Amino acid sequence: MPDRRIRRHRLRGTSRRVTQARALTRARAGRPLRPARSAEQQGGLDWARRIELASVLIASLVAVVGLWYSNVQNREANDQARQDRSLSKEGQITDRYTAAVTNLGDETLDVRLGGIYALQRIMKDSPRDHPTIANVLAAYIRTHASKPPAKDRPIPADVNAALAVLADRNPNRDGKFALDLRHSYLPGVELRSTTMNHRNRTSLAKADLRASHLTSADLYNADLREANLDNADLRNARLTSADLSDAHLAVADLRDADLRGADLRDAFVYNTDLSGADLRETNLHGAFMGYTDLRGVDLRGVDLRRTLLLEAEDLVVAFLDSHTKLPPDLAKHPAVRARIAALEGLH
Repeated sequence: MPDRRIRRHRLRGTSRRVTQARALTRARAGRPLRPARSAEQQGGLDWARRIELASVLIASLVAVVGLWYSNVQNREANDQARQDRSLSKEGQITDRYTAAVTNLGDETLDVRLGGIYALQRIMKDSPRDHPTIANVLAAYIRTHASKPPAKDRPIPADVNAALAVLADRNPNRDGKFALDLRHSYLPGVELRSTTMNHRNRTSLAKADLRASHLTSADLYNADLREANLDNADLRNARLTSADLSDAHLAVADLRDADLRGADLRDAFVYNTDLSGADLRETNLHGAFMGYTDLRGVDLRGVDLRRTLLLEAEDLVVAFLDSHTKLPPDLAKHPAVRARIAALEGLH
């Protein structure tokens, strides 16, 4: 019996020492000694983590909503500020427009000129008001140029200034505006253009110039595409290099006009007086020239092969040469050939 007790005691001691050795090994390996968790403790910790995660998510969502709301508020504030500035600008333009139009009716020339140039500035600042101002200036010209100026007197300075503003405008902003200068007396007006770029040329495209008086006018290189010049008086006018394509020139008076290098493609030149005019280097492709007076017209070197309704009797009174390009029937006409031979024999 004593031996059994001794052996049990020794086994218990050995077991304790093994347990202590394991604990010491764990401690040296850096693993903390902690008691085993029960199932209830483990479940409690999981719920705590879930609650903590939910709190973080809610806080993040609140922050995002706050940022979105702040952004909306800022955008609305910016839009309101922009709208206020726009309304303020419109109000200023309205005030400027009213003052400028009022100045047009002043008796003093300088004040009227100031009103015209103020309107020009508004046209550039406000594209929306461009057509309205253009109509106002056109009406001003028609009113103040409805009668011939005094003999040997130039057109009034204010009329000339209004014309210059309209000629210098940006036609891309015209909208439904069409320049109307019918029956205006504008002798000797200078509306010449110094550039070949259509965007910067004197803009009279689609202008209504019917029965206008433009004697000795300087329209060099002007843009007169699709302009209506029916019954217009253009005697001695300078239309060198002008673009008159698709223009109407019926019953117009172009005696002694300078049309060298002008573009008259598809123009309607019916029953027009061109006597004495210079048409050298003019493009007459597709031009309609029925019943046109060509007495003394210089057509040397001009291509007339695609010009419509020309007759032999029209050409035998014009200046032609062997470089004038004619339709086959006219080139073979005896009278036309005789006219060319006679003219070239003179040189």
